[in-house]
Amino acid sequence: MRNLIVLLAVLLVPLTAIPSFALQIKVFVAEMNATGVQNRGEMQVTLQTLLASRLNGDRVATVGSAAEADAVVSGTYITIGKVFSLDAIAKTPAGKTVTRAFVQGETQDELIPAVGKLADKLTTEILKSFPSGQPTAVQQQVLTTTPATASPSSSGDFVKARGQEPGAPAGWISGRLSGAANLLATGLTLPDGSREIFLAEDQRLAYYRQGKDMNLVAEVDFRATEKIISLDTITGSDGALDIYVSIIRAGEPASQVWQVKGNKLVLVAEKLPYFFRSVSLSGGPKRLYAQSMGRNDDYYGDVAEATRNGSAITLKNPLKMPRYGTIYSFNQFKSSEGWTFTVVLNPDGYLIVYDQQLNELWRSNDKFGGSELYFQKEDLNNARATGDKYRWIFMDQPIQVSSKGEVLVGKNDGFWVMGNARSYKGGVVHCLLWNGSSLDEKWRTRGTQNYMPNYLFDDARNELLILQAVQRPGVLSRGATSLSIKKVE
Repeated sequence: MRNLIVLLAVLLVPLTAIPSFALQIKVFVAEMNATGVQNRGEMQVTLQTLLASRLNGDRVATVGSAAEADAVVSGTYITIGKVFSLDAIAKTPAGKTVTRAFVQGETQDELIPAVGKLADKLTTEILKSFPSGQPTAVQQQVLTTTPATASPSSSGDFVKARGQEPGAPAGWISGRLSGAANLLATGLTLPDGSREIFLAEDQRLAYYRQGKDMNLVAEVDFRATEKIISLDTITGSDGALDIYVSIIRAGEPASQVWQVKGNKLVLVAEKLPYFFRSVSLSGGPKRLYAQSMGRNDDYYGDVAEATRNGSAITLKNPLKMPRYGTIYSFNQFKSSEGWTFTVVLNPDGYLIVYDQQLNELWRSNDKFGGSELYFQKEDLNNARATGDKYRWIFMDQPIQVSSKGEVLVGKNDGFWVMGNARSYKGGVVHCLLWNGSSLDEKWRTRGTQNYMPNYLFDDARNELLILQAVQRPGVLSRGATSLSIKKVE
């Protein structure tokens, strides 16, 4: 009997060891640099996507951010004539080099196989550095003490979100809402304490009342030839709440204004040739702004304050935009000295701060933004180079600024981002504060489990409203959305 027990114990030893070897090493592939190539931005994203997919395997798992990784891989792609070289380096989050590797090729046809060979080389050396599938004790200490990887809490530089109701630690969250909404706007607070919420899909506007639950009040469908790209609310000159629906029709703005009357949505103005946005610049009073589209430009002319009288739009107080500044990509904040600075999210996803003379002061090292919402504009002049007769213009969530001067910006991480093909897996809202020389992170939200198409900061209530796409639209389904509300402390 004793010999049988010993034999069973021996047989169980390898089984207990299996979990330690099954642990995966988490690797983040940063954007690859590209030199000597056309369409540099697209090539950088393409290489990043290719390398990440080929590194992902049984022992190595690629993740969406450096904060959750055991190793970070970056690299450079260089072409000289037809010959190319692809060099990569893997480092720990503490900055210690794990390995370097490179591959070369003589034609572009060899690029994809070369990426596979590079991934194999990196995987072999990374596995040698993490034989147990886990970071060493020193690396683990760095991971748990670096502020960027810490969990949000009620102390330090991070904010912990709490629910609206006592004892609800995760905050308020709606049930499943029909339709994959891209856009979010708030309206009036009603006498019973409920709040008006407006959601927009590509061709649908929905009006909800949010109290204990989200109750659908009214919906309006738009034509298949129209696409909603922006949704904004502001109190009009008649004292009623105006709902500005920025629409693209046949490649041109054809925006509309709606109002709530009873339990219905009523059209009060249409065919407005402007993009609209209601925004609180520098955290001040909310105002309506408008911008035109040019014949060859996506956005044309100054961003100007707008007022409406019927279907007539009057523009005044134009704002000069810095480079990359459009009605949807900018906001303003004030420094501690009282200077007004402009912050812009450029097309590559970097935040840029400009001074009052529109000179660049600072640029972020990390990318922000990330959206699946876009409109198209005919671009025949570049069709031969791009292979597409249309130019795709993506609509990142607008930058918001609180009354305290905090800059809020959204960021989505993707598992498939290649050129115009985008599919994001989760989002985070970052709160940044100007320290005199740069924007420092003050807090961030926990990452959503789904793509975050839009968010909104309600300054009066000190609440953050976050929209999530919980089901993608399909041939037979409109998809589904959920809305969560978190109190910011």
